[in-house]
Amino acid sequence: MGVLPSWVPAAVRRGGAGGKTRRKSKKGADMKKAKWLLLAVALGALLLPLVIRAADNPLKNAKVGEWVEFVTHTESMGTKMEMHMKQTVVAKDATSVTLKTESTMNGNKMPPQETKIMLDQPYEPYKQGFADAVVTPLGEGTETITVGGKAYACHWAKVKVVATKPTAIDGTTKVWTCKDVPVSGMVKMENESAMKAGDKIMNTKMTMELVGAGK
Repeated sequence: MGVLPSWVPAAVRRGGAGGKTRRKSKKGADMKKAKWLLLAVALGALLLPLVIRAADNPLKNAKVGEWVEFVTHTESMGTKMEMHMKQTVVAKDATSVTLKTESTMNGNKMPPQETKIMLDQPYEPYKQGFADAVVTPLGEGTETITVGGKAYACHWAKVKVVATKPTAIDGTTKVWTCKDVPVSGMVKMENESAMKAGDKIMNTKMTMELVGAGK
């Protein structure tokens, strides 16, 4: 099944296992479907193609107290899911930045998580969680896009990510960043991926957009 992140509710991680057999039919199938969809959300988020070197890491300019908030829409296996995510810079020193992530998925609040990102190492979030990720740049450029009723002058980059561990996935991701947006600078992300789920291939589409930012 692969490893689900800790913010996934325990009931979803269990996938309905352990209940009485007569109650497992449709409910169990729905729970299994939700479990794979949550895994798709987690893996899709890890495919953010910030293909930059440590010297250019945008988090080097982040300040404690800055925050960004995104809404993510995911569609997979005929099911749609919405997630709101807020990231706040809670600590920073010469070599690292700590981000606190608070998420709400389909109205359910998840346990907050803190992640330390090293500033003196290559910044490769697209490889997090994958033991053998191969990243291929597909293009980059500049574009002004409107998100949430506001225009942003962005740089965009598109990459292809292929991995087999911990699960087989083949994804294409495009991300738009703007220097005026705090924390990571991300404004929008689009991802399409095919992930092996047992003996099936799960195709997933995901869009993440900035909905708020501040200090």
